[in-house]
Amino acid sequence: MNLLAIVGTKRKNGLVSALASKVLEGAKANGHTTSLINLYDYKLDYCLGCWSCERNGKCVLKDDFNLIFEKVKDADVLVLASPTYWSNVSGIMKTFFDRQCGLAMSHGEGKELFGKKLPLGFGPRARMEGKKAIFITSCTTPWPFNLLMDESKNTLRAMNHYTRKIKAKVISKIVFTDSRFLNLKRKKNKYLGKAWEIGLKL
Repeated sequence: MNLLAIVGTKRKNGLVSALASKVLEGAKANGHTTSLINLYDYKLDYCLGCWSCERNGKCVLKDDFNLIFEKVKDADVLVLASPTYWSNVSGIMKTFFDRQCGLAMSHGEGKELFGKKLPLGFGPRARMEGKKAIFITSCTTPWPFNLLMDESKNTLRAMNHYTRKIKAKVISKIVFTDSRFLNLKRKKNKYLGKAWEIGLKL
């Protein structure tokens, strides 16, 4: 399979980046093809909400998104990796989701209800179906408050909303809590090992 990690953090040597890389290492050890995109390495503007991409098959903005999306289309497994900021994915990861609305979804391929086509399609384009997904996030909030206070819970919800729209199957999640004390609690190596095993088992 072809694995693509989409990483939305400026900390290229940080925890989230390391966990995503470990998943890919494990997958590569099992013979899969892997690649990683850090969204901060690309020019990625905010979505205009114009739906031109739905009609034309590509975004009208002159940045790097069309290049990124071509790799997304070709991937069998998407590894979505973002730290939790203000109870959600990072801003650039949200932009990555936003920019796909008219490319991953379609008006023209709309469903029918009571014999009439709905005004909005809601369904994924065929090219996006059948993918698998792995979620990775970290937050400073300790467990179980990361769930009770809707911290990483909302991050996972945002990732899940995207994958549900394209009908991708979520096969694994890594949530690293209390990240300010990752070295003190010796959790980092444990979670890196877990990430490697997730990739290896694909």
